Amino acid sequence: MTDNAMKSSIPAILLLGVIGGIETAAPNISSSALVSVSRDLHMSTAELALAASAQTILIAATVITTGMLADRLGRRLVLSIGLLVGAAGSAVCAFAPSPAVYVAGQAIVGIGLGAAYGSAFAYLRAVAPPGRLALSLGLCSATIAFTTVGLTFLGSILIASSWRLGLASTAAASIAAVLTVRWLLPRQPRVPGVGLDLPGQALLGCGVAGFLVGVSQLGRSLTAPSSLVPLLAGALLLTAFGIREARSATPFFPIRLFASPSLVAATLAFFVYYFATAVVFLQTTNLWQYVTRIPMHELALWQLPLIATGVVSPILVGRLLDRGVSSATALLAGMLVTAAGLALLARASQATSFTAFLPGTVLVGAGVFGAMTPACRIVLREAPKAQYGPVTSSPTTIGQFWYSIGLALSTILLDRMTVGGVTDKLLAAGVQPDLVGTAVTAINQYVSAGTPPSTALARQALADASATYASAFSTVMLITAGLVLAAGGIGVVLLRRAGAGVNAGTS
Repeated sequence: MTDNAMKSSIPAILLLGVIGGIETAAPNISSSALVSVSRDLHMSTAELALAASAQTILIAATVITTGMLADRLGRRLVLSIGLLVGAAGSAVCAFAPSPAVYVAGQAIVGIGLGAAYGSAFAYLRAVAPPGRLALSLGLCSATIAFTTVGLTFLGSILIASSWRLGLASTAAASIAAVLTVRWLLPRQPRVPGVGLDLPGQALLGCGVAGFLVGVSQLGRSLTAPSSLVPLLAGALLLTAFGIREARSATPFFPIRLFASPSLVAATLAFFVYYFATAVVFLQTTNLWQYVTRIPMHELALWQLPLIATGVVSPILVGRLLDRGVSSATALLAGMLVTAAGLALLARASQATSFTAFLPGTVLVGAGVFGAMTPACRIVLREAPKAQYGPVTSSPTTIGQFWYSIGLALSTILLDRMTVGGVTDKLLAAGVQPDLVGTAVTAINQYVSAGTPPSTALARQALADASATYASAFSTVMLITAGLVLAAGGIGVVLLRRAGAGVNAGTS
């Protein structure tokens, strides 16, 4: 394959990356605007929780179904409609007069941009030159990272002026992208598929939504009905979905395919990427805000290395894969580099300088993309023609599961260890148990609302919390490193045993 063939494919690959970046940036922009939105629309706590999670939950719950629609109706058509629906949802959010309208707009954004993202990923096999699928994946991933950073930065600037204007930036970007789709992306033939299975689709969508709602509530309470009811209901619905699809002669989603060693390995590689990214991004942000206490305007700079490595790492990994490096070797390297980065972050928890955290964030960013690129190639290669859209859309749902679990688990561990450490220190100092509870409440108010402690005991508790949190942060980073090594190690073994670790060098 000549370089000219790759060069001719670059515009289409870049467009697919831009579309992926729009989908990735949209939740970031919404999160940045959420404080202003909740204040202006007078949101309750329950409405705020829905507003924060509606978009990502709807993406995960509907993307496999919209992938099936892309097969049946035409991928380019569904991608274009998805961008327009996403733009419409962003406009609804931007002009929302009430919390209910805003949440509905976020749900519409999730459905639309999820369809666009899934279709864009599936398109890669059609636009990548033969023998250059991994490099095309890497270039697309790099464009996603670059677009995500740029749009998030632009949206944040606009939000400082008006949150409505900031949310409208997603709509503008989506419309600009859809105008170029027909020019740059080739038309793909429709795929009839093997069955609609509407009950199966309903079980999957409701199960994913319920499970993710429950996971999102675990950080608040492990035993409250608001956590356990949707979590258990979602798990039951997903179990029923799996049984139904496994027994069906014409399943819309080939659940048995995911028993193959290579796709199990890909799922574990997605764990390395999504779980580690969730833990590191959230918990370093909290550490830098509440312990290191860097100014808010510097926070984006400290986060940048983690994101920026996503521009370089996937291109390098993709090039190596296309030149003969095996998927197993790429996953092995990715998990080891990620674990090393997590260990360095654990060691730096007490540091106060940007340079102390730089090696860890760079290694984590490079490592997770090293694991994700071969996993994406495996999915694109093994997706059957009759169910290509649902299978190639599934990494988005799988990734959202791992990401949500990473957020919830790391938050629970850090909260429990921090509160327990503060309580032990205060009790050891002779503080009465009832006053300890008051001091812990003051810490929670400081974290949630920025209210500074007003008593000497509360100030002492906050100082203890900072030291304890840093120690707990180190523990969580090391636990995450262990989980990454375990998941990645199993994936490497599966790939080698299946023979999928040998790069065939074809698309």
